[in-house]
Amino acid sequence: MGMARIPKRAAPRRVATVLTFRKLVARAPDPAQAIETVRSGLPASAIDEAVNYMDVPRKDLLAALRIPVSTFHRRLAANEPLSPAESEKVLRLGEITRRAESTFGGAKAAREWLRAENLALGGTPLSLVDTEAGATQVRRVLASLDYGGVA
Repeated sequence: MGMARIPKRAAPRRVATVLTFRKLVARAPDPAQAIETVRSGLPASAIDEAVNYMDVPRKDLLAALRIPVSTFHRRLAANEPLSPAESEKVLRLGEITRRAESTFGGAKAAREWLRAENLALGGTPLSLVDTEAGATQVRRVLASLDYGGVA
């Protein structure tokens, strides 16, 4: 007779605390770290770090990332991590912000550009980072600007 199998318990979700929003903007995480961060979930406080860094009202950033205010407050109060989808949006925002800072030569100019209406994008760049398709369009405009184009 074989030994009885002990059912595996699901491992508790760990919160990725290694990355802060400022670190995401300063340097791209390596792919393995990015995957682990998305799967584990960033701490909900990463939203407030992004709010402070981007100098935008929390409700505006949550709206841009399509994260319901009530969900954010619940996660923050319960010290729960962001969901993988929410974490991926924050990582994407960090990456787009890093690219904008490189293009415009600094954080202030990049923040202003991200919050300003852009005819080529049909809205603000910040309003498009909630989806990969939107972020691709923002990257396209930044690349055009990097190579002397007008956007």
